[in-house]
Amino acid sequence: LVARIMLNESGHLLTARESIAIPRLGLPSYYWGTNAIHGLQNVDCLPSGQCPTSFPAPCSLSAAFNDSLVHDMGVILGRELRAYYNGGFHNSLDTWSPTININRDPRWGRNVESPGEDPVVAGRYGSAYTQGLQEGPDPRYVQSVVTIKHWVAYSVENYDGMTRYAFNAIVSPYDLAMTYLPGWQAVVQTGHALGVMCSYNALNGIPTCGDPALTNVLRGQWGFEGYMTSDSDSVACIWKNHHYEPTAELAVRDALKAGCDIDSGNSYIDALQPAVEQGLVNQSYVAAALRNTFRMRMRLGLFDPDIPSPYKNISQDVVGSAGHQAASLLAARKGMVLLKNAGNILPFARGRSVAVIGESSDVGGDLLGNYVGPICPSGKLECVPSIFDAAKDLNQHGQVTNVADVTQVAQAVQAAQQADYVILVASNAHDGGGEGQDRYNISLAAQQITLVNAVLQVGKPTVLVLVNGGIIAIDGLADSAPAILEAFMPGVHGAQAIAETIFGLNNPGGKMPVTMYHSNYVNEVEFLNMSMTTGPGRSYRYYTGTPIYPFGYGLSYTTFRLEWSPQPPAHVVRGPADAITYKVIVTNTGAVAGDEVVLAFFKPAAELAAATGAPVVARQLFDYQRVALQPGETTTLHFTTPAATLALAGADGSKRLHGGRYIVELSRGHGAVLEAAVDVAVDEPVLVAEYPFKSA
Repeated sequence: LVARIMLNESGHLLTARESIAIPRLGLPSYYWGTNAIHGLQNVDCLPSGQCPTSFPAPCSLSAAFNDSLVHDMGVILGRELRAYYNGGFHNSLDTWSPTININRDPRWGRNVESPGEDPVVAGRYGSAYTQGLQEGPDPRYVQSVVTIKHWVAYSVENYDGMTRYAFNAIVSPYDLAMTYLPGWQAVVQTGHALGVMCSYNALNGIPTCGDPALTNVLRGQWGFEGYMTSDSDSVACIWKNHHYEPTAELAVRDALKAGCDIDSGNSYIDALQPAVEQGLVNQSYVAAALRNTFRMRMRLGLFDPDIPSPYKNISQDVVGSAGHQAASLLAARKGMVLLKNAGNILPFARGRSVAVIGESSDVGGDLLGNYVGPICPSGKLECVPSIFDAAKDLNQHGQVTNVADVTQVAQAVQAAQQADYVILVASNAHDGGGEGQDRYNISLAAQQITLVNAVLQVGKPTVLVLVNGGIIAIDGLADSAPAILEAFMPGVHGAQAIAETIFGLNNPGGKMPVTMYHSNYVNEVEFLNMSMTTGPGRSYRYYTGTPIYPFGYGLSYTTFRLEWSPQPPAHVVRGPADAITYKVIVTNTGAVAGDEVVLAFFKPAAELAAATGAPVVARQLFDYQRVALQPGETTTLHFTTPAATLALAGADGSKRLHGGRYIVELSRGHGAVLEAAVDVAVDEPVLVAEYPFKSA
């Protein structure tokens, strides 16, 4: 097939969203690039009025620490995409998702679509999504194709005059090895993602879409077998913004030689043929791109029209179905994070008077996050319930009032005075950054602070509900608010999940997938500096300050006990392959059913910094499990990990297992922590993983 493609057709075939048909070959057109971060975008609701299922934003989903929820979302999105394709309503079976870039800094405008600040969580989130979406009942084909993004070290939009199109991310081998690469390696090797999107930025002086060394890591070292696309017009950024090359033709040459198969823009349409004709790039690179992209379409079964497959039987009935909506609601419930509950004022009793106050309290669309596809048949968002709507529905036989205008402080205070309970909403839905725009501060807006403080001073039982993509630094409000519920962006069913949690129909069990810093953090860390250890450090792994709420924190309406089964002795390991298993007992010691998340970390000795010649993480997550327990119920969890997990990167980016004592820590994110010692008995540091760019 590749040999029969003409040069003047190639640029059009290798262009996202408009890959042309070639009638002389019977080759149909194809749409590369359906965004599906947490629901299908780039489509319309079906003529029947059915709209695709929309899930909570990734910042909320990751707070559940439940890989099965993410996997289920992937399955549902993959099936719905097949349904659109089978019905002729959308000509695409690949998704430009998930985003697996870590939440490097709370100011990044796209933290709403990041699974959090930890590379292990990012890798597991991406793998679960990928396996759910790609794998299905027919092993001959994939259900859909995932495209993980943005490769690599991407977390700048537009800050202080620097745009994502021109940003050069200067990243040390140490930070690449410890933070920016591990999640990607996991999704490629464990999740078997079949697509990668290169990013706008350059990495250490070379635009990512034109860097063969990056592709060598993917294909040569990690075994990636899929296709690569550029981000929107990021091939053009090679010469227009980075000025790495002087012409479009040379930029196209670099992109093709770097393995960028699809161009999301006009660069391949305009400059691919001239680049070949001018002798700048051998046509074999064009053939390789065609081969990679056709292979994906073949793996989807698109060139086997007469071969039966269960994928072809997926009908439009599945789109937005009751079962799919139930999965979205469940995910919203599981992502609720209870940060404070002084005096156990939550849950509120129903049938009383409730005042719902604050920004976003009466707008359901503010709960959705970014990359939102069609939600309502009208094309608007009037079908999405607000927190006020959901409170009215659940507080039957009671009274619910609403003051959403943050400038109406006196009216809000009066409403609080007249209510038995107050649901006080604080939101950065309109000032929390976004794609193309980073934040300059992480505080709550001044008018909201005035309103929130005035209402809290009334002294009624009040829950502060946080609606946000990137975190809101609530500073003193953490002390003055008697109860705090972190909802993130919980999606279409988010208002129901929030109300159910407040009124006790849902017991929150989520944990913080990010650190909530104080507002002055932005003055201590330079945003454009990609180092994880700059200033007081970034993320729980390096931060030396005291956060408002730490990574992994989250309470429940019930109580749990965590204990060893039995207390382990100090393990001695003598090589990277030696495995360590820990058994812990989790018991629900309270009166109501609930979920608990157990987080497994290791803590290297600080003096290892001298041996590695690089910073040493304060602690590193290596596993987590979420369990649901009835009152009085007990379960035993097993955490097994090879000693290679303890390997630390040196300044050269290579990971080695160093001798010394490490501490394994099992935690619920708060309360008592279980600790066990691991002694690594090696005479010399043992190489576990060489820095991947050494052989590139």
